[in-house]
Amino acid sequence: MQMRILLDRRWWLIAMAAAVLVLQWCYPTAAMTIWPPFAIVAAAIAMFWSELRTYDWGALKRGAFWEAVFYAVTQGMIAQAAGIVVVQYGFGVASPALPFALTPGVVISAVVFSGILEELVYRKSLFGLIDRKIGFWPAACVSSVLFALAHANVSAYLGYFLLGLVWCRAYRRMGNIGIVIAAHMAFNVIAMFVMAGRG
Repeated sequence: MQMRILLDRRWWLIAMAAAVLVLQWCYPTAAMTIWPPFAIVAAAIAMFWSELRTYDWGALKRGAFWEAVFYAVTQGMIAQAAGIVVVQYGFGVASPALPFALTPGVVISAVVFSGILEELVYRKSLFGLIDRKIGFWPAACVSSVLFALAHANVSAYLGYFLLGLVWCRAYRRMGNIGIVIAAHMAFNVIAMFVMAGRG
């Protein structure tokens, strides 16, 4: 049993993502935002190659796929906005300034690499592993708390937690990690526009 757990690639992916978070917290630079996530996404592609080869890529051409992405994005935006309003306006917690500029590399990393990596880690791996053992709500809460903490933004913790719950629900309901990855990417594109607009 213990050997099977050690060999489960999802645990390895979670461990690699944790190492990236530690690096990013210790060295909050644009380079740390770009290169470690890129390396982990490359490793994840290698680790999940057999699943990628058998994934239903034809789903990307179906309206039902994009309708599910739309609902995951809009419900996620509402959930995160509600959480941010409560914390920032209800408790007066200010949003922190970014410690680096929004360069093209940072934007690509935030949209593409983070969308893939965070969904593989928090939804597919972590939520997927513990959902079967402890049930939907406890698993979604654990996954969403860790997802929120990973963003290191006190003013948005509640928003990220609620966003994580919405995306756990979407993943469980649809059974397709591609929908949640696409929703995460679309959400981050919108967030990049908002951040760029704020200056």
